[in-house]
Formats: sequence, C-alpha cells, structure tokens
Amino acid sequence: MALWIEKYRPKRFEDVIGQTDSVEKLKAMLKKGDIQHMILSGPPGVGKTTCAIVLTMSLFGDKWNQNFMELNASDDRKLSVIQGKVKEFARSRPIDAPFKIILLDEADSLTQEAQQALRRMMEEYSGTCRFIFSVNYQSNIIEPLQSRCAILRFQPLSKEDVFKFINKVAESEGLKMDEKAKESLEYVSKGDLRALTNLLQSLSNISKIITDKMVYDNAGMIDRGKIKEGIETALGGDYLKSRKIFEEVIGTGANMKELLSEIFDIITDDKVVDKKISSYVVEKLAETDYRILEGATPYIQFQSFLAFLSTLKH
Repeated sequence: MALWIEKYRPKRFEDVIGQTDSVEKLKAMLKKGDIQHMILSGPPGVGKTTCAIVLTMSLFGDKWNQNFMELNASDDRKLSVIQGKVKEFARSRPIDAPFKIILLDEADSLTQEAQQALRRMMEEYSGTCRFIFSVNYQSNIIEPLQSRCAILRFQPLSKEDVFKFINKVAESEGLKMDEKAKESLEYVSKGDLRALTNLLQSLSNISKIITDKMVYDNAGMIDRGKIKEGIETALGGDYLKSRKIFEEVIGTGANMKELLSEIFDIITDDKVVDKKISSYVVEKLAETDYRILEGATPYIQFQSFLAFLSTLKH
C-alpha cells in the first residue's frame, strides 16, 4: 500500500496548498531560470521541502534526480558530512543542466562549524550548485549564510486550507466524517499536513467513518472538549465535579505538562474565562507550572489550581 504522504505530495506549484506569496516568488525564479541560494523558513509540514522538490522537478525535468541531493541536516549535521558528501556533490559537473541543487532539510540543526564550511562552499561552487536550506527557526542560521540567500517565509496554514486538504483526501479515499471530526483533525495536526496525512491513513485502516474520538485516541492527544468542560465546571463553582472530570482526563495517560499547556490554549483561545479575571487565571496557571517544575507534587498543585478557579464565581 502506497504511503499517502507521497501519494498526496504536490507535483506542481498549482497543487501546493496555501503559501501563495512564496510559490509566486519560486515561479518567478523558475520562469527566469535565475535560481538563488535560498532559505525556506516556517513551521513543519507546510510545504517547504515539497516546494523545493517541485522547483527542482520543474527546472530539470527527467534529469532532476541526477542533479538533486536532499540531506536531513538534523541527522547529517557534522562538519565531516558537509566537507565530504556535500562538497563531493557540489563540485561535480551537473548533467544537462546549468547547475545542481542541494536541499538541506532542518538546516537549523547544523553546527556552527558546518554552517561556516557551507558559507565557503556557496562561494566556491556557485557556478555549479545552488543551496536551499529548509528551516523551522531562521534565527539558528548564521548571519553570513542568511546574507547570501533569498529568504522565503512559509506561513502556518489557515483552518480553511487544512479543511480543503481534509476534504480532498476524504473524497479521494471514500472517508466519511462530520464537522466535529474535521475540527479535531485540524486541531491535533496544528497545520502540519504531513502529520495530518499520516494520521488520516492510520485512521482509514481502522474505519472509513472517522469520529472526533477516533482522532484524539489515535493522535495521542488529550480530549480538548473534556478539558474545556472541566474548566467551565470549576469556574461554575463546582470543584468536586471538575476534579472528577480531570481525574478521567489524567487517567487516559495525559501528563501534567500537556494538560497545563492545553488549559492555557483554551483559556487564551476559546475565551472561556471572563476578560476581567483572565489575567489572574493565567498567573495562577503559571504559578502552578512553576511549582511543579520546582519539584512540588503535580496532583496537589493541580487540585490547588482547580480550587482557585472554583472560588472565582464568588
């Protein structure tokens, strides 16, 4: 069975979801045949590597594989790899093409020494090679490399873009799901289409009818609806009931760090808490997190936080 991440990987710029600005810049470079060294910066799973591969395929045609090298810099991050494997490829003559392209994925994991070596290579082999750096954090790339590259910033995908992709896969694979399931898929994927595609393929092996519960169970995520219910119950003044709800959540294997992070997201995103007291709630949540990090018993500290929420009604 084919992997869906390859099956649904765009082969043309027209198939790339979102990233209109970056795609237009790449198409303009392609049209002129003037490809620069580039840094593609943005969160994971939004199309950085895909766009680099589409650019290469469009530029080199059938010979693209012979003129293209992809390395995951988080694995091959040492100076020896850069001076060996990368240098050897960069210095060799391109095949029926003006230059080769080297894609360094997760390049923000490269050591400082490796980045310095790349700076010299970019100057020495500019006649035969172009470098593309795919990064999550542009700030981790040294300034001399940044100054030699065109920087394209890839934005987090919008909810509409993620839904568009979910609908496309669901229609193609015969999957059935309601809006609640789609909402949960969008939430757990956090805009990462690669993670979303893998999750959809896993779910399709279980059933063609996908529910929000299936999504949360298979993604290893805490049930956001349950957390929201627990917070609202505590804010309503019912400490004992809210404690019971959260005991169920913790019983599913959720750790305290995840739980506090989800509570923070709900408080700030869903506007569950009245604006007049939201700052106090966030402050108390931060204090709870700090106490746990300092070694206090997580369960007791969390109960203290729930007790605090239940007093706010009064």
